[in-house]
Amino acid sequence: MKRGTRRVPALIIMLTLATFAGCSGGRDGDADARGPLRIAAASDLRFALPDLLEDYGERDGPVAPPTFGASGELAEQIRGGAPFDVFLSADLSLPSALEGEVQVEAGSVVAYARGSLVMAVHPDVAGSVATLADLARPEIRKIAIADPNVAPYGKAARSALEKAGLWGPLRSKIVPAGSVARAFLHVEEGNADAALVSRSLVAGAKSKVIEVDPALYPPRVQGLGILARSPRKARARAFVGFLLGEAGRRVLAEHGFSPVHP
Repeated sequence: MKRGTRRVPALIIMLTLATFAGCSGGRDGDADARGPLRIAAASDLRFALPDLLEDYGERDGPVAPPTFGASGELAEQIRGGAPFDVFLSADLSLPSALEGEVQVEAGSVVAYARGSLVMAVHPDVAGSVATLADLARPEIRKIAIADPNVAPYGKAARSALEKAGLWGPLRSKIVPAGSVARAFLHVEEGNADAALVSRSLVAGAKSKVIEVDPALYPPRVQGLGILARSPRKARARAFVGFLLGEAGRRVLAEHGFSPVHP
C-alpha cells in the first residue's frame, strides 16, 4: 500500500488501541534513559508519524507506539505528569505555553510544519456540496468538527465557519468530536454528512475533499517541544533533528503538510 493511501479501518484500529504507557522518571545515563522514546502527537499526525518513525527506525534506541489525541488534551496530560519525551502539537501555542510553565524544556519549542483545513463530504451527498455555504442545504444534517475547546483544528473549523458567516446558521448541525481524527471518521463512516478536518488525514478517503479557503482561518502552524522532565533528552533532540531535516520534511510533505518558512 502506498504511503498516504491508508484505508480508514486502519485509523479505526489505531483509535481503539490504548497507547498510553507509564514509566518512571530519571536522568540521562540512568536505566530510564535507555527506555523507549515516548511521543505525544496531535491526531492529525496519525498517518504521517508512523511513516516518520518507520524511516527513523531505532537508530538511537527503541521508540514506543505514539500516543495520539487532541493537542489540548495531550497538553493537560503533560501538566498532569504523563511520561512523554516529545510533544508534537497541531499548533504552536500549546508547546509555547508549556514552555512558559516549565513543563517543556526552554528553547526546545519550534515550528515543524504548516497544516491546512479541508472539507470532507460523504459520497451520499457529495453532489450537493461544492462550497462551505452548501453546508446550509437541508440534505446536510450533521457536520463533524473537532472540539474547538481542545483541538486546534476544531478552532480552525469554527473560525472558518464564523468568518464565512455560517457558524450561527449551522450551529444546530455541528457534531463536536474528541479530535480531528474522530471528526474524519464520523464522515467516513456515515455518521456525519460532512466534516472539517486536516488535509493530512484525507489521502485515500472515500469522501469528497474540498479545500477550505486559508483566509478563513489562522495559519495552521504546528509546533513541538521536548519535555523538561524527560530522561531521554538527547534521544528526543535526535528525533526532532530528523523531523526537521530533509527526510522528515519529505515525509510530512507526502502527507499534505507544507514547510514552515522563517
